[in-house]
Formats: sequence, structure tokens, C-alpha cells
Amino acid sequence: MSKYTAEEMVFQPLQLGDEGSMVLIVQKTLNSIGYEVVANGIFDTIMDAKVRKFQTERDLVVDGIVGARMMVEIDNIFLET
Repeated sequence: MSKYTAEEMVFQPLQLGDEGSMVLIVQKTLNSIGYEVVANGIFDTIMDAKVRKFQTERDLVVDGIVGARMMVEIDNIFLET
């Protein structure tokens, strides 16, 4: 399986205050890689902090926004295991 690039991925960015099924998917994904958040479909301040922590640890732009580049990084974590 090959790695994706952010340019190859279509993903609607998510940020603080967003709600819905895509937020829930990201929450469950974050939980599965050790960034514990409540999986309730609400992008709250705790999730924002965990997103920023992930971005810092993976040398991404630290803006609290879950965009295509962050989703590619998460996907690549699964490919590395």
C-alpha cells in the first residue's frame, strides 16, 4: 500500500466549533492513535488541544485545523505499523 499526499486527498477542513460525522470519524481516529478525545462529533477545546499536540509532534503547521495534510499524516501512521 502506498502513501498518499495531501494534494491527492479531498478533505473538508475541520476546526473548533464544527460538528458532525466527519468530526466523529476524526475523533475515533485520534483515539486509535493515542490522542484521547471524547468521541461525540463536536470539535471542542479539548479536541483542539489534541489536534495542536499532534501537529506539533508531527512537525505540521500548528493551527488546530484538521486538513488534508493532517489526515495524510494520520493515514501514514497506520501504514507504518
